[in-house]
Amino acid sequence: MTMNRIMAKLRKKNKGQYRLLGLCVFLSVILVSSFAFMYFSNTVQSFLPEGGDTRKLSLLMMGVTLIGCTIFTIYGTGLFFRHKSREVGVMLALGERKKLLARCLVRELLPVIAVYALAGIATGLPFSFLIWKGFQTFVVNTVDMTYSLGFGGVAVSIIFALFLVLCIFAAGVKFMKKIDVMEILNQQRKTEMVREIKPWTGKVGIVFCVVGLFLAVAVPSVSARMFSVSMPSAWNATYGLCVVGLYLFMLNAVGHTKKNRDPEKYYKNIISVNLMRFTARQTTRNMCVATLLIFVMLISSFWGVMYYNSALAGGDKFPDDCSMHFPASEQQVKEADIQKLAEEHNVEITSYEEAEVAQLVITYKEKDLSDEGKYYDTERKKLASFVSASDFSRIASLNRGKVNVKSGEYKTVVNSDYKRSIWVGPDCLKKITNPVTGDAVTADYAGTERFGNMTSMSEPFVFILSDEEYEKMTWDLSDAQIEKMIFFSVKDVMSTYDFSEALQKEYINRATELSDHMAYYDAYEEQQAKDQGKEYGYTGSGNVSADNIHLMDDWKYAPFFRVMVKTNAMQMVSIFVLMSIYISIISLAAVGIMNYVRSVTIAEDNRVLFGDLKKLGADRYYKASVIYGQLRKVFFYPALAGCGMSAAFCLMLTYFNDMHVEAFEVKMLAMEAGMILVLIAFLYMVYGISLKKMIKITP
Repeated sequence: MTMNRIMAKLRKKNKGQYRLLGLCVFLSVILVSSFAFMYFSNTVQSFLPEGGDTRKLSLLMMGVTLIGCTIFTIYGTGLFFRHKSREVGVMLALGERKKLLARCLVRELLPVIAVYALAGIATGLPFSFLIWKGFQTFVVNTVDMTYSLGFGGVAVSIIFALFLVLCIFAAGVKFMKKIDVMEILNQQRKTEMVREIKPWTGKVGIVFCVVGLFLAVAVPSVSARMFSVSMPSAWNATYGLCVVGLYLFMLNAVGHTKKNRDPEKYYKNIISVNLMRFTARQTTRNMCVATLLIFVMLISSFWGVMYYNSALAGGDKFPDDCSMHFPASEQQVKEADIQKLAEEHNVEITSYEEAEVAQLVITYKEKDLSDEGKYYDTERKKLASFVSASDFSRIASLNRGKVNVKSGEYKTVVNSDYKRSIWVGPDCLKKITNPVTGDAVTADYAGTERFGNMTSMSEPFVFILSDEEYEKMTWDLSDAQIEKMIFFSVKDVMSTYDFSEALQKEYINRATELSDHMAYYDAYEEQQAKDQGKEYGYTGSGNVSADNIHLMDDWKYAPFFRVMVKTNAMQMVSIFVLMSIYISIISLAAVGIMNYVRSVTIAEDNRVLFGDLKKLGADRYYKASVIYGQLRKVFFYPALAGCGMSAAFCLMLTYFNDMHVEAFEVKMLAMEAGMILVLIAFLYMVYGISLKKMIKITP
């Protein structure tokens, strides 16, 4: 009989191990390929701005996906070679050469891995299409959200599949180089006894986890707000305390035993209690990886929920459904134009107001960050918008009547959910200067007024002056220092997308060079830079065109239409939400398979032990109790640690982000609790499957 036929018979006998390795490769390739197909599609790439935070986070998530799937496949490869060692050891004991065994191993592995990898790539395309269509059907469905295939995704899928093949064969080369007949023959009987684990190990592990999370999440925010110090990027190394604490906690759960006050119970369960100690280091590493995967799964879902809720609530704090502002000299849309478009689209306008704001030079205080990581107070001069108290009262439709602003005072316009930031506060104003005459006045801070539609029209804020002060400061301004504002609301706003889109196109088409500026453009700052012979970073065209899909993010005079903000924001974050879902799926699948495989490995490694127990008179109930004890540790402790760490991380992140917890943040935390329940239900299902398999394996 030839060696190839012998290996074929062995492969047929142990097809479950080949199937497990192939499943790891297939799942990894299908998840990465489907992820890549969507990320590199033309639709996704067109929605993600170059250099934007969403693109950076998406690339980060792709990196996490690649690393997670690689670790998952390497784990499966290690199990495969661990079970393969007995066969190789027998062959070597019979006098077979290493080189011949290595060639035979390559010939039998390459077709298996290639088939599963190609199947993963081929399945990834329809899988990503189905996920996309399902998301499009139930979450957001617009003409722009069409599925398209990007060749970058195909390239990434092929490269990743080849990379996995290289990883598997590298593990095979390492396996063959370290061959020792006696060691291989006894590998499955080897123990990893650890020294006695002290009872305080688990408690110290929990403390390390909590302290690590607090240092990494809370301290940077507290340091910036209370001490005006920015923590360096190296501070993220404090997350390492969590890893150390996690290992100590898991090591205690696996290796620590004590008699307590009931030694009879201890000796009755001595086999169940001490069984894992014979593979303590291996089991601890496995449980730590499972915990980290659970943590990644829950945090990814939390980020997805956070982005989804932010898009869903886009513009909800703005009282008016639509608002626009533009230079007074520009011949922009008027009330008659808006009414005409509304009639064409059967839209009912329920309220309409117009007003003017003046552009005055302000001197204000803000915080900046030095190269040394220190926050410091500084003064800055720029243009800002001012509105009279009577005009603001009219456009804001305040039920309590006119806003009361005395001469020599000012109020600041903020959003309805405004929270003071560390950078600049509503009381920042120190001096107001007329840009034409140079006359300057000071004013005292008199509080805030909430009207979200105006907050995006000026940086850092829009300010309110008394009618007398406003008239005094603006009577000699030209149209170059005046902007017009339009505010209106419609009936059943979420059904007015076509009307808003048509109005936005009309608004863009009427824009001239007067309003063709990037978002942070400031005419005063530009002039100051020219006078000092310096370059001004925001000089130039804002590319005002209906074909510019990023115009609303980069244009100084971008209009606000609630229905379009919600829909477009949902389109943008839907990409990130989809990726969060993918990360969660990958992590959840990896946890389930790792726990199942670990459970089966425990049963197979201790088959002889269970047989000896049966010979000594142990009944099936005692055997079941031993198995329950092992599974409880494999499933319970990683779930407890992963869920606990993710819950603590989300709570700290939510609170220390701005030192407040809003109603929508409570809703997000509740949804995260729901995800924990889903995880527990999934693990319980895998627990049941693993239990049946272990009982079947053990005699």
